[in-house]
Amino acid sequence: MRRFILLTLLALAPVLALVAVYLVKDPFHVVRPYNGHAYQPGDTVALTVNTGYVSVESYKLYDPDRHYDSFIFGSSLSGYYRIDDWLTHLPPRASACHFNASRETLHGILNKLHYLTDCGTTINNALLIIEDEMLKRYPLDNDILYVQHPSTAANVSWWKFHQLYFNAFRRPQIALYTLFPSLMTHRVLAEGFATTDIPDRIEAYNESYYGWADSLIAVNPPAFYTPEHLAKYSLPQKLMPCPDKITSGVEQRLRDIADVLSQHEANYLVIIPPHYGYEAISSDDLAVMTSIFGANRVFDYSHDPVLGNDLHYYYDDGHLIAAQCARLMDDAYGDGTAIEAGILR
Repeated sequence: MRRFILLTLLALAPVLALVAVYLVKDPFHVVRPYNGHAYQPGDTVALTVNTGYVSVESYKLYDPDRHYDSFIFGSSLSGYYRIDDWLTHLPPRASACHFNASRETLHGILNKLHYLTDCGTTINNALLIIEDEMLKRYPLDNDILYVQHPSTAANVSWWKFHQLYFNAFRRPQIALYTLFPSLMTHRVLAEGFATTDIPDRIEAYNESYYGWADSLIAVNPPAFYTPEHLAKYSLPQKLMPCPDKITSGVEQRLRDIADVLSQHEANYLVIIPPHYGYEAISSDDLAVMTSIFGANRVFDYSHDPVLGNDLHYYYDDGHLIAAQCARLMDDAYGDGTAIEAGILR
């Protein structure tokens, strides 16, 4: 029996060692309680974070003091609708934060709304950034960058969540990077597991932004929009006509989102943003969204011929710069005609 136990322990030793390192090192920052920082101060290289997980953890950490009642929902495209710009359109005592996720889905937004409701949070104000692609996007709960937080998604248990992360940690390049970062940095960067693109953060808003880029674009645009930058993100081909994406199931999720917001008597708007290189929303899909949320709540900028086709309004090939996001909010919360009048260009 002793020999059997010894042999079993020896056989399990590598796995037990990996589990110990995973728990102690916590390479993805999902084991220990969230410390209020999506990226650790001073980091120049870091494993890429799951922004949906950070959104929930940030809310749980800061809400007891800040008592949030206003939320921006959406994918990474929603991240540059800055909270301070949004607050200018909200009541004076509104307390706001981002509650977004990378490659967010309608399922994800609905799950987050139910989570906030179950937490007893009152949603007084909401801004939903729903790009055309979101209408056909499904949760990627098998990917560590996009898996939903177990507190919000009934189909994601804590066991499944950590199993997914532990399996990712078992990749030799990540395990070795955790133990010997200086030796493996080039490898994890080359394979896309890590990033040097560490954003500035306002943690209490759960807001990431790029101050250096915004400053450069404001004072010296050609220094940011270099010929190399523009060539890198140029349109590969002419956009095709916009197909309908709203199925009966998608329509029901949109109605469920509207129902939850109505239950809260929330003041909310839906912005359909421009997205360089992507199709604009179809007229049929726009009509469905307008019928569900109301014409006074839905603002479609995806058809704007300038914003949708000029890289000088974007950080890359999809993310609208913060200054333009602020102007879209000004337009939507105003009379909604500034884009048509050409004021924003």
